[in-house]
Amino acid sequence: MYALIRQYDGLDIETRNDATRKANLELRPLIAKSPGFVSYELMNPDDRSDSVASISVFKTRAEADASHTVAEAWVRENLPAMSAPTKVGGECVAH
Repeated sequence: MYALIRQYDGLDIETRNDATRKANLELRPLIAKSPGFVSYELMNPDDRSDSVASISVFKTRAEADASHTVAEAWVRENLPAMSAPTKVGGECVAH
């Protein structure tokens, strides 16, 4: 399995709340339809009131990378105030 973490920083509270609501209602169901989908979680990082992060797990790296493309396009269209995320990915070695 392959995990992909995307963190969006520099958000005001309204943008962060909007991102959280829309991701839960719209993006998560979209990502869940992607091939190889295992899980999708959205979190507010500790000590970062200006950030939101997602953790996506897919069966393969290629499937995770494809989901990132879907998520990027969705964010550009639905949350244009958000900047590009910091992205970290890697093979899951314990699960």
